[in-house]
Amino acid sequence: MVIILHKLRSRQVHLDFHTSELMLDVGQGFSKENFQKALQIGNVNSITLFAKCHHSWCYYPSNVGKMHPNLEFDLLGEQIKVAHGIGVKAPIYITVGWSSNDADNNPQWLARNKDKSIQVTNYDFNAKPTDKKPIVSWKILCPNESYANHIYKLTEEVCDRYEVVDGLFYDICFINKVCYCDDCIDKMTAMGLNPDSEEDANNYYTYMRIEFMKRCTEILHKKHPQGTIFFNCAASMYEPQWHPYQTHYEMEDLPTTWGGYDIMPPRAKFFARTGKDYLGMTGKFHTMWGEFGGFKNPSALKYECSAMLAYGARCSVGDQCHPSGEMDLETYRIIGEAYEYAKQIEDYCFDVKETSKLGIMLADNLDNETIDVALNPSDGGLINMLLETQYDFDIVLLNDDFSRFDVIVLPDNILLDEVTAKKLDLFVKSGGGLLLTGDSGLNKDKSKFLADIGMEYIGKSNYDIDYVKPLGEMAKGIVSSPFLFYSSANIVKAKNGEVLSQVYTPYFNRTYGEYCSHQNTPNKLKPESYPAALKRGRVIYIAHHICKMYKEVGAQYHRDYLINALKLIYDKPVAGVKMPSGGRMRFVKQEAKSRYVLHLLYGQPIQRGSTSVIEDFPKLYDIPVSLSVSEKIKRIKMMPQNEDILFVSNDKSIEFVVPSIRSHQLIVLEY
Repeated sequence: MVIILHKLRSRQVHLDFHTSELMLDVGQGFSKENFQKALQIGNVNSITLFAKCHHSWCYYPSNVGKMHPNLEFDLLGEQIKVAHGIGVKAPIYITVGWSSNDADNNPQWLARNKDKSIQVTNYDFNAKPTDKKPIVSWKILCPNESYANHIYKLTEEVCDRYEVVDGLFYDICFINKVCYCDDCIDKMTAMGLNPDSEEDANNYYTYMRIEFMKRCTEILHKKHPQGTIFFNCAASMYEPQWHPYQTHYEMEDLPTTWGGYDIMPPRAKFFARTGKDYLGMTGKFHTMWGEFGGFKNPSALKYECSAMLAYGARCSVGDQCHPSGEMDLETYRIIGEAYEYAKQIEDYCFDVKETSKLGIMLADNLDNETIDVALNPSDGGLINMLLETQYDFDIVLLNDDFSRFDVIVLPDNILLDEVTAKKLDLFVKSGGGLLLTGDSGLNKDKSKFLADIGMEYIGKSNYDIDYVKPLGEMAKGIVSSPFLFYSSANIVKAKNGEVLSQVYTPYFNRTYGEYCSHQNTPNKLKPESYPAALKRGRVIYIAHHICKMYKEVGAQYHRDYLINALKLIYDKPVAGVKMPSGGRMRFVKQEAKSRYVLHLLYGQPIQRGSTSVIEDFPKLYDIPVSLSVSEKIKRIKMMPQNEDILFVSNDKSIEFVVPSIRSHQLIVLEY
């Protein structure tokens, strides 16, 4: 299968239009003047428009689907024509997994569990018509055979109807893991697979979804070979089986309600490795999709777009059009403020090369999560710690040349095979540094270390929690008393090396039979014989699952403990910046333009109820920066202000002070 690579537009809007049949006069407020004005004041250069929504209605005259009963004209066609009239691209949206009227009228299309019950999202079959319906509440459909053929015909109709189709966006494509509908059972059986085997059912699910993606792409590219195509929910770092079948990646992430502001950076770094364009997707809403009348403050949206651009992502902001079809100009005023700034800095944000020599490996599973924006907890905890302390990093892929890294970190649960273990051993023998935590470095059945780290694995501790007393440099900035770890260390026997910290166990586990006080049992007064952390050469092993622990509990001393360990083997990062924990940093190189680019971000989210809000953007002053570069730097300037910064060069390093930043500051080093 050949995927045509092409550049995505940089300032996009995803215009939701899920419109019930109960809504009257659909599209009657649409006008060329209003639509174009919204796009122009919003500084938008691409907008995704609806062919078919979650209510199953089409927004054009369809012979395959059903046009919305209260729509009297080709709304999609008019929107495309008006957008193209001012040079704005208009990819087309088609729902897949959620389609309510299709679900009610075609029960054979529904995805089924093994017991033949219907797969659903937040749906109560016992609810009365007057009961309040929860948000994001749908029955799930399966794109196999009859329903897939319906989508293929709808895709053909759209591709034939419009002279230019800029792209297709299929939604809700991987919301479940397996399906046992009649079509899936019949096809599995015909292929010689056993529907009662979970492995066979999973393999068939993967096969069926890939065939679906291939067929949709064939239909699009037969008539519109330059059209983009993306199947939503396929931008998970942990599900590479879907990645080859996209022309680009859309990282759907509403940071206010879907897991926070630190999910996008690692995903951006991961998808940058594919060579395809990728975009970040946030929303104009206070909370999330489906919220009419909710607004994010303009400064927060500007920060989110700046963060996307800092990590090389194009921008997409989610909006939801009123059923009348009239665009809300206040929404586009707010989007326009963010995108006006994006226009000024985007030339410095794409086609860049990573400079960091700190690499992190990712887990090969998501703990059975299905949402594509989720991070494995151990990966997420490590990433939080690095971002909060302004350590730039890159993602390590197994086929990488490890020599490009100075240090590689394996968080908590990176289990090894013989090939990867030997590759890591060679990396260390060649002078590389290695930091492993928890079970990382063990073989697949967790019986022994495959990586040669100078330790023998004994097993898991029988204690529910324990305590750690760091020694020497590991204790810097941390209390001198043993401090609590919320899950216990692995028991290891040190063959050789330097003990960096000691384990103190509790007197007993907390049970109904034995307990002390409200929460956890205090520590014994003498340390155990096995270490909490050990260093041998440039290899450090931390015996706790500290990354997952930080993600779940967020204790500063746990973060400082891991960073102290990292500093012992990674004492000369390419970029050194000192900011508060809310600060973020990325340092990249634009070789084609003979310059380096440093991004500094500062925005501190506040949790209010279920929503994470960024409201205050205080200025930070006099930010010290130290950078290692091989070229002779001619000029350093702040952009878009175009103001010079004085700097000192010292044997491949550059030092300077950034006078101030508010929200985002871009620093350009020309050579």
